[in-house]
Amino acid sequence: MIKSKLRKILEENWDEFYKRYKNRIRPSVIAEVKKVMKCKDISNGYIELKCKDCGEIKKVGFTCKSRFCTSCGKVYVDNWVNGMLGKLINVKHRHMVFTIPEELRNYFGRERDRLKLLPQCAAKAVTSWMYKQNKKEEFIPGIIAVIHTFGRDLKWNPHVHMMVTEGGKGKLTTWRNFKYFSYEALRKRWQKILLDEIIKREGNKDSFRRLKNKIYKNNKDGFYVHAKNEIKSAKIAAKYIGRYVGRPAIAESRIIAYDGESVTFKYKRHEDNKEIIEKVPVFEFIKKVIIHIPDKNFKMVRYFGLYSRRCKDKDQFIKMIDKKIVQIKKSIEKWEYRILASFGVDPCKCSKCGGKMRFNDIVYPRYGSMREYFKDKFISEGKEKLENILEIYAVAKGVLYGKIKPTTT
Repeated sequence: MIKSKLRKILEENWDEFYKRYKNRIRPSVIAEVKKVMKCKDISNGYIELKCKDCGEIKKVGFTCKSRFCTSCGKVYVDNWVNGMLGKLINVKHRHMVFTIPEELRNYFGRERDRLKLLPQCAAKAVTSWMYKQNKKEEFIPGIIAVIHTFGRDLKWNPHVHMMVTEGGKGKLTTWRNFKYFSYEALRKRWQKILLDEIIKREGNKDSFRRLKNKIYKNNKDGFYVHAKNEIKSAKIAAKYIGRYVGRPAIAESRIIAYDGESVTFKYKRHEDNKEIIEKVPVFEFIKKVIIHIPDKNFKMVRYFGLYSRRCKDKDQFIKMIDKKIVQIKKSIEKWEYRILASFGVDPCKCSKCGGKMRFNDIVYPRYGSMREYFKDKFISEGKEKLENILEIYAVAKGVLYGKIKPTTT
């Protein structure tokens, strides 16, 4: 089994790192790191594949399903995009990025629950601006907001990536397109709404009042709002915003070297897109990546307006994806493709003879082989029935969306 660079770094250093900093490490970080270190370890259970030609057996360990994991994070994103394809309104979308000044970053780092203010206030800035365009209509857009806490250099830099429909539903008008967004107005709204919300939570403390005055003085044009590309279809919008959903703070490809004492990684500087090579002590690198692990059950993706779960009007706007995409999704739902997406291996090709491999069994460390379990339970039903039962069990347990994991009950 080929280990990821991140996993190797954690396995060799986590115990000592934990001893040194255990009083400062959040419970969610400990849980996620343990998951990553056990990712694809067959001692925690595995999928068994068998070649129909030569009988070769291949064991594929359960993945950790952690968004912190450099390999499983991608599967999470792919599954999210798959799930969103039929839920987006098939209109043009606009990608926006809402940022905050450096003076405010630590405020959101000290108490992680405060991060939810960022998408709430950013969405309010957009919806209130759209409302102002026609107060009789009260146009409502669809908004998907993703919280990001890291910059390219891995520093703590909370901001919001937002996908907004280029239009909205009105009280009288079914739909109206909005091709123009006033980013000057959005910047000032975003600044005022966020600072007002913080004051509402914190009270008018002298320390924060002084900070607020300083921020207004240094940001006279408001907080920076960047308008990125126009997205022309719901399909492209889902894939585009999916790049920011659950993405690990650093990709494997950016970790250049690890020598046991230090880690070298690369990134492209935001200001000029110049590639920067940075070498840091291994403990410093671990600090840089684990700070971006969210607290347990904290939602990094939020939905507003027509995309809110509470919105009763969204169904009339949902245009289902075309037949070609439906056909592709159906083909992907075959178990071979599901395993490929979930475990990062080609289950169809035998490494020994090149023949076709088939799903054969699921093995749990506690309960053993599911093939043997079902064989004993349904022995009178015959071999064909056993194969069907095994495949149904595999799908029910989560092969469909990469959710197979050791049974805990």
